[in-house]
Amino acid sequence: MTEHLTRDAGAISIRAYEHAIRLGHAYLGAEHYLLALAAAGQPAGAVLRSRGVTPERVEAQIVALSGAGLFGDLDRDALTSIGIDVDAVRAATEASFGRAALARTARDVHRGPGRFSPRRRAGATRDGVFLPHGPGTNQALLSARREAAAGHVVQADVEHIARGILAVSEGLVPAILSRLGTSGPALSAAIADRYRPPR
Repeated sequence: MTEHLTRDAGAISIRAYEHAIRLGHAYLGAEHYLLALAAAGQPAGAVLRSRGVTPERVEAQIVALSGAGLFGDLDRDALTSIGIDVDAVRAATEASFGRAALARTARDVHRGPGRFSPRRRAGATRDGVFLPHGPGTNQALLSARREAAAGHVVQADVEHIARGILAVSEGLVPAILSRLGTSGPALSAAIADRYRPPR
């Protein structure tokens, strides 16, 4: 897919992957793209933030809806009460074994029969970790390519990626946007307006 992205859109894809790794998730989801877009310096990111879709709020919803990867099912308060600091464990693990160590472990722990099968869905590889696409990701990236083609351009840009992510009907993105008091269509229309050339 990366050959079909502009440099800026490719950077969003890399940031999404890094968010998935950092959160310890065993897949690359549309919600990771939404998180990357919310922090983006391009107009699409500014539109999201102006509508309350900030990186902090998106990440809080990702964690609330899916957990934080390997540590997602653990009660932080309970662990703290017995002297275990999950963030310190994560930092020490990453310092010793690399940033991708927890993502590899989460992938292995959460892998089930047919769930996010690498044979069925392509994912990114970076830091030696393959992350298959989670729900909504393929739908979003195909939508982005269609948006670019409709505009008669070869590569999808940040606007196309944003509108593709906002168009997904599966995965966590619709629930995240609902919890933030907005919707994909409303945000997509605002982004289209922002990118529309002046008359």
